Amino acid sequence: MKTDNERGLTLVEVLATVIILSIISILAWSIFFQGTEYSKKAVSKNQMQQEANIIIASLNSIHKRSIEYSIDSSNCKLSVQYTTQSTTKTEVFENSQMCIQANDFTITPKTTDADINITIEEKGRPNNKIQINSLLSRLKEEKK
Repeated sequence: MKTDNERGLTLVEVLATVIILSIISILAWSIFFQGTEYSKKAVSKNQMQQEANIIIASLNSIHKRSIEYSIDSSNCKLSVQYTTQSTTKTEVFENSQMCIQANDFTITPKTTDADINITIEEKGRPNNKIQINSLLSRLKEEKK
């Protein structure tokens, strides 16, 4: 017996359509999440770079105006104890989302230049980090 009503879809056509749509959806989903992950990492690196710039600018200012100072890096924070004129002050650089480390050193009145290496890493992702190497300098005071 022959019927003229053949307007439906076969099971094979439905399964093929579902499989193709599933593959396309999985690809789109993975591309979306890779993009958002890359974006988060880029934003984090930008924030770490800005934090490093602030620290370097502050250290440069301390280096130029202080008689002597020392830098101590521990527990993901950077402490600078410095002496200006007759006052001793301490400045601490820390961030709840970042671990800040630097090489420890002490600057005396005779020191004019100091190399500093700062490493900042994200606390949630230790492999997401930046390193900044900088030279702090000041003019030598001439003896009269």
